[in-house]
Amino acid sequence: MSDFNYYCGGEAEQFSFFRIPRALIHDKRFQDLSTEAKLLYALMLDRMGLSLQSGWLDENNRVFIYYTVREVEETLSCGHNKAVRLLAELEQFGLIERVKQGQGKPTKIYIKNFITEDSEKCGEESPAEVEESDLKEFETETCGVPVPQPLDCPKGERSYTEKNYNEFIYINQSINPPTPAAREQAMERYGQRERLKRQIDYDKLRQSYPCDDVESILEMLTDVMSNAAPTVRIGSQIYPAEAVKERISRLDRDHIAYVLDCFRQTTTKINNVRAYLLTALYHAPVTIGPYYSAAVRHDFP
Repeated sequence: MSDFNYYCGGEAEQFSFFRIPRALIHDKRFQDLSTEAKLLYALMLDRMGLSLQSGWLDENNRVFIYYTVREVEETLSCGHNKAVRLLAELEQFGLIERVKQGQGKPTKIYIKNFITEDSEKCGEESPAEVEESDLKEFETETCGVPVPQPLDCPKGERSYTEKNYNEFIYINQSINPPTPAAREQAMERYGQRERLKRQIDYDKLRQSYPCDDVESILEMLTDVMSNAAPTVRIGSQIYPAEAVKERISRLDRDHIAYVLDCFRQTTTKINNVRAYLLTALYHAPVTIGPYYSAAVRHDFP
């Protein structure tokens, strides 16, 4: 076990967190939903906030995200079959909707807001629906201020805290209002992503390689270029962040194609795909020349 330090002073606020709706834990409808699927739903909610800031809305003003199978594998450190199963599980429970675009484009994922739908079922009734007998009952009380309640909600459920219905307090629990700093950081990341797309000739790469693979590499490079940490781990080594970013800024379409080709030819089981690809991308500018020279000598001895 690592000997971690204690939190001191303001260090307790240094982390950001993923939010899992309480209903996913307590609602009987989701009692058969796996814990990994609930965590994946929370990850998707977090990404939806960035999609909104980036303007990823369809013609009906609905927010969508991109979350590839490869990203699920890397984020949850699971195999391909399990990643596919988790996505199918969320769709089966009606928590997400996947829309394939075809032509090599990534699948759009819509996150379903099940909380808003449930809260409407227990909303207040209009005055016209309150029976006269109920009004007389309130009139005959001798003390206290009468507090009307919806007729379809049992008296025992008036306390939302006891029944763990706190999520109904919010109009939209899916997207947290971003702070100015978070908004600026998100826009900076979006700018980095667009610059990288032009740098690696993203559209042409997608014509030759699976869209999910190209998208995953783009997201990985964007993460590194947007990271404010002073160092970056590449394989088993720690490098200065500026040196890593300078190396990444030299990558082009040929380097990405080289890494994807090598990845296709690998027969050894890779436990950490993200670490493997990041290491290959970092070393690509200095290994691509010798690699193709060796291939030529092999084909033409």
